[in-house]
Amino acid sequence: MPRCFGQLPVRRISRPIAWLLVACLPLACAAEKATGTGQRTDPSTSAAGASEAAGSAASRTAESSNGAEKFYEVDCDQVDENGDRFCLTDKGTYVGWRTFHATCHACHGQNAVGSSFAPSLLKPIDKERFVDVVMNGYSGQVGVMPAWGQNPNVKDFVDELYAYQQARADGVLRPGRPKRKD
Repeated sequence: MPRCFGQLPVRRISRPIAWLLVACLPLACAAEKATGTGQRTDPSTSAAGASEAAGSAASRTAESSNGAEKFYEVDCDQVDENGDRFCLTDKGTYVGWRTFHATCHACHGQNAVGSSFAPSLLKPIDKERFVDVVMNGYSGQVGVMPAWGQNPNVKDFVDELYAYQQARADGVLRPGRPKRKD
């Protein structure tokens, strides 16, 4: 049993909280191991750091992570009249975001971060593999992705879905609804 489990005070807790602890404690142990100090990281500090890193990555020009052709145009240096930052995307990437949130987010989570039964899509994947999995489905360790090759709401927008997925995987497109360039 990891050392970090033994450092927690023992209390009588309800079943829902027990499940939450079972889900979160491994993350706390991983954070402890990552720091190498035996101390847990402050969640507010690490979340802020991750947010800042995402912001700086999003403000850079889009270049595909594997050096191949990029399928998207994203500009996240935009600021609205309230001072809030937002991303402008080309039409294809915006349509990919719309298609993802109409169909895919139910399993893969808001902003493609994954869920308990479908993986995160924030890892680069080559286009041929992406199209094959979307059109023909996939049976993996966690679950089964259905084939979307017969669904016109998906099959007609596979290129746009790929553009959105790659922009998110490359860290160029921040989470949330982008605005479309006209």
